Amino acid sequence: MDAFGDSGELYNIRNQFYTGQFQKVKAYALDQFSQEHQLKVLEYQIRSIIALGEDASQLIVNGKSQFPGNEQFFQLLGAWDDLKSFGVDDSPYFEGIKSAEFELQAVLTAVYLVKLKKDIDQAIKILTEYIDEAKGFNKFNELEPFLVLVQLHLVKGNFIAANKIFLNFKNFPDSSRDNIIYQVLESWLLSIKGESDNINNAFYFYDELLSSDFDEDPQGKFKILNVLFALTLQLKHIPEAKEIIAQIKALNPKGNPDFLANSITFEYLSNSGEKVDELLKELKSQDAEHPLLTDLEEKNKIFDEIVVKYKV
Repeated sequence: MDAFGDSGELYNIRNQFYTGQFQKVKAYALDQFSQEHQLKVLEYQIRSIIALGEDASQLIVNGKSQFPGNEQFFQLLGAWDDLKSFGVDDSPYFEGIKSAEFELQAVLTAVYLVKLKKDIDQAIKILTEYIDEAKGFNKFNELEPFLVLVQLHLVKGNFIAANKIFLNFKNFPDSSRDNIIYQVLESWLLSIKGESDNINNAFYFYDELLSSDFDEDPQGKFKILNVLFALTLQLKHIPEAKEIIAQIKALNPKGNPDFLANSITFEYLSNSGEKVDELLKELKSQDAEHPLLTDLEEKNKIFDEIVVKYKV
């Protein structure tokens, strides 16, 4: 039986992990799962704890003794925990990775390169090489590298490359297309393709996810609401966008650059840009290299060049 299938014992915890329900993931007891799947459960739990900004070092130490023979795996998670716990800007471990030997190493190294080194090209290279070299069972069951790689191509504005990777799933078993990762990728690409049917399909996917109980996981609920906010803006459904903003603010989220960027778009669409200057200053203080700011800077530069060219 497929452990990740809808009747498998890892189905719920995997879906909860990839939808940001980290409190639920960390609350499981390992003995709720069969021995063969406990290491994967522990991975989800350790990563969830780190994502929540908490220290996972003791769980990593316990894992080393409980699952001997997985030194590389726990060394990786220890390096990842150190970055999150101590705010280190670089890591001897990740700096030493030039090619990935296993799935999680490929994923976390790529995220490290993007988040802390701003090197998207090298992250894409590591993920692409890992995927190209994967064969057989692993290629069809290790989907997180695809998730990160598609996201990075989209960040760079390379929709063609992202869509090409997604289309490869046609050659995968049907079970791969039932995976939450496949569904997330599909929603991203539908929203970028545009047109109301595509955007609505993406919206319904996230709206259905929101029906899960997120009371204990406000971080995950915020992320889904922020996606729904962006999709309603694409559809120019301003009243619905206002309702989502109210739900987001009720969560009292800490500063989030993407939410600010969406809020700037909302201001242009609904209030003639009344609060845009204020929001732009806040966005710049939180993320001076945010794509929205970069795009505005480029457009302003082009406008200035036109003004100079036609100045009398």
